[in-house]
Amino acid sequence: MSFLNPLLLVALAAAIIPVVIHLINFRKPRKIAFSTLAFFQELQKSTIRRINLKRYLLLAMRVLAVSMLALALARPFLPPQIAGWLGASAQVDHVAILVDNGPSMMQIDEAGPYMDQALGAATEIVGQSGEEARFLIVPTHGELTSGRFMHRAEALRFLEQMESVNKGGYVAQRMTYVQDRLEDEPGGSGRIYWISDARKTHIEQLEGGFQAAKPDRDWHPVTFIRVGGDTFQNVAVAGVEITGQILGAGIPVGVSVTVRNFGGQPVYNSFLSLEIDGERVGQYEISLEAGQERELLFEVIPELPGVIRGRAILEGGTHTFDHKRYFSIEVPESRSVLLISDRGEDGTRRSYLRPALVAASETGTRINASYADIGTLREFDLDTFDAIILESPRRVPDYLQAELVQFVQQGRGMLFVPSEQGNLDNYNRFLGQFNAGSFAGMRGTYGRFEEVASLQPLDSGHLLASDLFESDDEEELRIDMPAIFHYWRYRRDNGEPGATVLRTNLGEPLFMEHSFGDGMIMVGTMGFSPGWSNLSIKPIYAPLVYRMLLYVVAWEHGGAREHLLGSSFDRYFAEYGAQVTLRLNGDEIRPETSASARGLRVRYPAHEWEPGWLELQLDGKKTAIAINQDISESDFTSLSLTETRQFLSEILPLAGVVSIAGYSADEIRSAMASISFGREIWSWFIWMALAFMVAECILSKKYRTETADE
Repeated sequence: MSFLNPLLLVALAAAIIPVVIHLINFRKPRKIAFSTLAFFQELQKSTIRRINLKRYLLLAMRVLAVSMLALALARPFLPPQIAGWLGASAQVDHVAILVDNGPSMMQIDEAGPYMDQALGAATEIVGQSGEEARFLIVPTHGELTSGRFMHRAEALRFLEQMESVNKGGYVAQRMTYVQDRLEDEPGGSGRIYWISDARKTHIEQLEGGFQAAKPDRDWHPVTFIRVGGDTFQNVAVAGVEITGQILGAGIPVGVSVTVRNFGGQPVYNSFLSLEIDGERVGQYEISLEAGQERELLFEVIPELPGVIRGRAILEGGTHTFDHKRYFSIEVPESRSVLLISDRGEDGTRRSYLRPALVAASETGTRINASYADIGTLREFDLDTFDAIILESPRRVPDYLQAELVQFVQQGRGMLFVPSEQGNLDNYNRFLGQFNAGSFAGMRGTYGRFEEVASLQPLDSGHLLASDLFESDDEEELRIDMPAIFHYWRYRRDNGEPGATVLRTNLGEPLFMEHSFGDGMIMVGTMGFSPGWSNLSIKPIYAPLVYRMLLYVVAWEHGGAREHLLGSSFDRYFAEYGAQVTLRLNGDEIRPETSASARGLRVRYPAHEWEPGWLELQLDGKKTAIAINQDISESDFTSLSLTETRQFLSEILPLAGVVSIAGYSADEIRSAMASISFGREIWSWFIWMALAFMVAECILSKKYRTETADE
C-alpha cells in the first residue's frame, strides 16, 4: 500500500490528542484509612483492574479512529497486483500518459536515446495495467494524432509509432487536455503519468498553473517519470534580425545572427554561414565560452524587388535541429504614400513636403505619392496606401482618428507633423490612442527666425545617415546643421516605449518612433516650412526626408517576418482579399479565414509545422514568412528530482516523482510496477474510523464506576 498525498501523513500526530487527554484526566485513588480486612483489599484490587482495562480500551479506540482519518487524508492506494488479487481492479481504469517527444529527447546516454527510454516506460505502464483499462496517450510536441482512449493492444501499437520531433511544444495545453479528458470520462477518476527529461523550460510553462487558475477543481494526481540525467552540450542559432529599416533594390541591408552556447563547456572552431536563395554570401569562424552569446553581422544587397529567403547555418556539434534559422525579407517594388495636409482657412498654406515627394516619384525612387487635404480625404481608400503623412493639421477630426488608429494597427506607417496653430488637447488625445506620448507647450516663436536650438550632429552610424555620405571610416563628418526656430516640447507619459530618431543639440526629441499594433507611428515636434527651421533650404533636407519616409513605410519593421513554433498562426492582412493559399515546405495548407475590422484574418493551429518557409499567395501577391523553432527548446538544462518535486507540487497534485535515468529494460519494468496503482482505498479507512467511533460509544455506555453498594 502507498499514498497519493504522503505529506498529509503528518496528520497522524493528531492521534496523540486522546492520549494527552487521558493523561490529564488520570487521577490516582485517594487513600482512606479503613479496617485492614483482607476481603476488602482484594475487592479494591479487582475493581481497579476492571476500571483500568475499560479506560485503555476506550483510549485505543479513540487513537485508532483518529489514525484512520489521518490515513484516509493521505489517500492510500493498492498496487495493481494486490488490487487484482482482492478483486478491486474489476472497474474500468482510465490512464493518461503525457510523453515528452520534443527535440531534447533526441539526446543519448548510457541507457540509449531518451525517447526510447520514455517509450519503454510508457509501454510498461500499459502492459501492467488491468485488462479493462483504457489509455489516452498524448505527445507534448507536434500534432495530437489520437485524442481518444484506446484498448491495450491499440495503445501499444500507438507507442511503437511515436518519435521525437522538431515541432512546436504545447506542454501546458496538453496537461490541461489530459486533465479535462479524464474529468469527462464516467466516474471522473483516473491517473496521469508524465514522462520527460525534466527540462526546466518545459516545466516552467506550467507556472501560474492549474490550481491557481481553477482552485475549486479536483485535479487528477500526476506521477512524473524522469528519463536522462546529465545536461548535454548544445550550441544553437538563437535568432536572426534585420538591422536596416530602409529596404530597396541596391540598398545594403544588415542581417544580424545571434549564436549561443547553452552548455557548460567552451566550443571551438565552429562555422556560421549565411545563405541567400541557396547561395552562400558569408561565413564566420566562431568560438564560444560556456554560456556565451555572440552577435555576427552579414551584409546583403538585394538586386531586385521581391521576397528574399535566407538561412543562417551553424556547422558542427551533436544536436543539429537548431543549427538552422530561417528568415525572409520583403523588398518592395514601390511604396504608396498619401500626404494629408491642411491648407488653412484661406487655402494659401503650402506643403514643403510635397516637393520632396514629387522629386522622389520622378527620380524612380519607388515612392508613389498621392495628395489630399482633410476635406477631400473621403475620396481615398486608405487600405491602398503603405503610409500616411498627416502634415500640419490644427485639429485631427474625431471621425478621422479612428480610421488612422486602425490604419497603423493593421501594419502600416504614419508620420505626424504638427501645426504651429495646433490644438494641444486635441493632439494629446490623438497621440494617447497610440500610447505615443504627449506635447507640453512650445519652445521659440514661429516665424521669428530666432535660433533656439539646432539639429544634433549626425554620425555615420545614424539610422537615417547610414550610407548617406561617401567618406572614409576615419573621416569626420562635417555638416552645416540646420537652425531650429520653433518646436513643440515632447514628453513620454508613464514610460511608454519608443525610440528617438532625431533630436536637438539640447537633447530634446524632434522625431520619435512608436510601435503600435503591427505598425508604427513617427511623431514630429516641428514642421518643414521656414517658420520652424531652415532645414528646407539645407542640402541635407531632401535625402534626410526621403530616408525618413522610407523608414515610415517599412512594412513590419524592416520587412522580416517570422512565426515561432509552439503557437497558432494568426495574422491579419488588411490589403488583401479573401483568396488565400498557404504552402509550408511545399505542402499546401488550408487555413481558416475571416473578415474583421483589422482586415483579412488568417488562422491555423500549426501543430504539425516544422522549421522552413511558409509561402503565402493572397489575391495573386506572393510573400513568405520564416518558420522557426522556439529557442527555449535549445536549452537542455534539467531540474533535479528535488527541484522537480518542489516545483510541480505547487502547481498540481503530485502522486510522485521518480527517475529511471540509466535504467535497463528490466529495471524500468520493476520501477513502473512499483509506482503504478490499482485502486484508491481511502474509503476503507473512513469506514474503519467510523467503526472505532461506534465501538467507543457502546463501550462508554456500559462503563460505570463501582460504588460502595457493589
